[in-house]
Amino acid sequence: MSTGNKKTKQVVGSMISMGLVVSVVLSGCSSDKKDEPTATGTSSAAPKTTEAAKELVNISWYMRKPIDTMKDQEAIEAEANKTIKSAVNANLHFTFIDAASWEDKMKLMSASGEPYDLVFTSNWTNAIDSNVQKGAFLPLDDLLKKYGQDILAKVDKRAWKSVTYNGKIMAIPSQSPFTTPSGIVFKKDLVTKYNVDYKKIKNLQDLEPFLETIKKNEPTITPLLVTKTVSAAGDFIADNTLVTKGIRYDEKANQLVLETDIPQYVNNYRTMHDYYVKGYVAKDAAIKTDFTAEAKSGKYAVMRDSGGYSEDGSKSTALFGFPTAESLVYYPIISTSNMVGAATAISKTSKNPERAMELLNTVWKDKKLSNTLAYGLEGKNYTVKSGAGTDAMSVEAKSGAEQTWAIWHNWLGPLWDQWDSGWNSKASLELMQKNNNEAKTSAILGFLFNGEVVKSEIAQVNAVYAEMLPILITGAMPDYDKFLGDMKQRLKDAGLEKIKAEAQKQLDAWKAQNQ
Repeated sequence: MSTGNKKTKQVVGSMISMGLVVSVVLSGCSSDKKDEPTATGTSSAAPKTTEAAKELVNISWYMRKPIDTMKDQEAIEAEANKTIKSAVNANLHFTFIDAASWEDKMKLMSASGEPYDLVFTSNWTNAIDSNVQKGAFLPLDDLLKKYGQDILAKVDKRAWKSVTYNGKIMAIPSQSPFTTPSGIVFKKDLVTKYNVDYKKIKNLQDLEPFLETIKKNEPTITPLLVTKTVSAAGDFIADNTLVTKGIRYDEKANQLVLETDIPQYVNNYRTMHDYYVKGYVAKDAAIKTDFTAEAKSGKYAVMRDSGGYSEDGSKSTALFGFPTAESLVYYPIISTSNMVGAATAISKTSKNPERAMELLNTVWKDKKLSNTLAYGLEGKNYTVKSGAGTDAMSVEAKSGAEQTWAIWHNWLGPLWDQWDSGWNSKASLELMQKNNNEAKTSAILGFLFNGEVVKSEIAQVNAVYAEMLPILITGAMPDYDKFLGDMKQRLKDAGLEKIKAEAQKQLDAWKAQNQ
């Protein structure tokens, strides 16, 4: 994914941007130019001026584990630290946490006040708004102005509003595709075997004939991949922008709506229940936590994409480790939350925030460094195809079972500095940037909901979703209509309508200032 998932965006969001997003909070002055810092002076970090600043320090970077097979960390860090130590007199060490325990670990660290420096945050995991509300992150405005010149020069100026809370910048938004396409990925040998015109399949409902064929003829293959946290391919919701959990902005009707009242949302998960009953979905899908591992098993016919930008399936093929074919089905409009599919924050508990910012700025400045951190070591994790020793290198990164290192470039920050590879070709990167510049934007781009006054209701709504969403997206309920009715009632009892009223109040005020 460009995300690698992106959501890969997403994983699949950024890694894969997978439709699994969390809301962000309203800036106190979102239309104020001070929310958009600009680079001044030279592109190098400010010089250190004290003896203490010259001391060698260790900088920690916490990150959700990108792949299960990470093995070469010590050697790669040693190589990267040659550059980092020379530039800012620091050593970088990553702490990678498995997807299943990542969120709980970061919550525990915040609650205990455990010291750490840099951390991955986003709209879909280790959510930036939740961390800001509990005071886990450090405001970055002054640090950026003093030590972040290369970051300021490269971040899309529109993206700063997505990480600005009450007038303060709380994270560094990455270079990312702001309109990550949603694709349906097919195991290529199966669409070939059954002569399926897969490019005509454009949504979840179109999949049924193929899923039925697989169910009848391929006993070792599960027709459709869905997990506890990653919904099925083709389940997009058009023309709606997420505002906060459970509430979206209907771009056509120009109004806030509850997610569970959107016909396409309701119909998608009614379809998923039907598919679950028919055996197209694994019976234990709602407790599966690792989408990528499941996809790599080769035991599924249809998967969500990994953030590819071409329909040749090359990106998913590289990630999953077997030939795939892909149909790109949906390009979302650019919304505020799309701009934080991946970001990096500095912990409030950091003992060396200045050096952490200097280190991060070096990653944005030095293309070889960012690519080393992403791809690993030449000859071990990748081979050079062309352009050896230049910024325009093309590499072949190992994939599948042979892959022992990966950090998606937008998780590090400077995606556009990525060397051409199977992860993202030069053409794909150029297309991402083109889409960013040309795609439709939300009518409320720049609006960030501030949930502080309804934080108890938000916590209760989040708890309902955490319990019920895995069942909803996998279809694993005995009675769909009863389940949906219960979910609506529980969300109402949790305070979702009160949150909506507060969001409407803030949106009205924002429109009065900006439109």
